[in-house]
Amino acid sequence: MADSGKLWAVNYVNLRQYLYSVVGAEVSPSWPMAALKAQAIAARSYALTYYFKPANKLYHLGSDEYFQVYKGIESEANTIYKAVNETAGSFVSYRGGIVESLYAASDDIVSEAFQGRGMSQLGALSLAEKGYTYEQILKNYYPKTGVGRIEIDPE
Repeated sequence: MADSGKLWAVNYVNLRQYLYSVVGAEVSPSWPMAALKAQAIAARSYALTYYFKPANKLYHLGSDEYFQVYKGIESEANTIYKAVNETAGSFVSYRGGIVESLYAASDDIVSEAFQGRGMSQLGALSLAEKGYTYEQILKNYYPKTGVGRIEIDPE
């Protein structure tokens, strides 16, 4: 794709394939399933906000830490497939809308970068290790929200 004299390579992937890579790049596939599912839902919500409000006219999201890390198939794993597939269509919701579910590696980064509004991935790991469900983890980091679900009617 060409724009303003520059050549852009844009990778078009469906949301599920995108999430297989993003979740695996953002957290370790060896984490407890509750933490992986919380990450999958947070990543999906974040991606959906940019689906409806693209980053620019050429693409919805970038592939780096500014958006979500996307590495293609190199970061995929069986546990990631399971987390993404079992939460398919689920997103962080507030009053029926999609939440731009910000997240970062630690509480310190969330506090500094997002004024404390977002999920700490290491915090989610800790909560999962204590037996929290993915719903409880998300509720902890995104207060007053719930898990919404996009349903697609079969043809």
